[in-house]
Amino acid sequence: MMDRYSIHFNRVDYWPIILSLLTILCGSSLMLAQLLRRHTGGRERFAMWEWSINRRFKRGRSGPITIDGMDDLDQTLRAVEYYHTRDGDRSIVKLHSFDSDGTVRTWHLLVQQVESLSTPIGLRPTGASVSMIDLMGLQLMPKLSNETRFAVYAVRAIDARELAFGPARALLPPDIGLIRSSDQAILDFTSRPFDPTEFDRMIAVAEQIKKVV
Repeated sequence: MMDRYSIHFNRVDYWPIILSLLTILCGSSLMLAQLLRRHTGGRERFAMWEWSINRRFKRGRSGPITIDGMDDLDQTLRAVEYYHTRDGDRSIVKLHSFDSDGTVRTWHLLVQQVESLSTPIGLRPTGASVSMIDLMGLQLMPKLSNETRFAVYAVRAIDARELAFGPARALLPPDIGLIRSSDQAILDFTSRPFDPTEFDRMIAVAEQIKKVV
C-alpha cells in the first residue's frame, strides 16, 4: 500500500537563495561603511568637496607650486590641497615649505588677484610665531610698525608707508598676515584651520582688502 500511494518530495536547491541573500548583505554593508566613513572619518573631505561645488571652486593638483612674486624664495613650495576659481582670480592653498636643513612648515594661504602692481610689502601679525613673510627676506620698517597688531615689511620705504597708513591694516584681523606682491594680495591664515568656515571668512576679508591695496 505504501508503495502504491508513496509521496514524492521535490528536492529544492537552496544555494541560489543563500547566495542572493549574502550578496544583498555584502552590498548593504559596503554602503553602510561608505556612509559611516563620509560622516565620520571622511566628513572633512566631503565638506571640502561640497563647499567647492557651492562656491564654484575647482580642485587643483597637489605638487610643486609657484606663487607670483614669491618665486625667488630659497625654499621649495609644495601644494597639499589647492582650490581655485574657474577664472583663476582667487585661489586657496594649503602648502608645505622645505628649507635647506629639512624643516617642513605648513601654510594656509588665500591668493587674490588685484588690478594694481606693487613691489613686495607685507603686514606681519606681531603675535604670530611664524609667518610666510619670514621667507621673503623683506626689510622690517620699525618706525611704521605697531607693537600690538602688525609689523610692516617692505623693499622700499615709500611702499611700506603707503600700506602702513592705508585702510588695509584696519580691515585685517590681527592674526592674519598680508603680503602685497606683484599683482596679488596674499592672506596668510596659517594660524586658523584649513576648512570651509575659514575659507568663507578669508574670502570676505579678501573682498575688502582688494579694494584698498
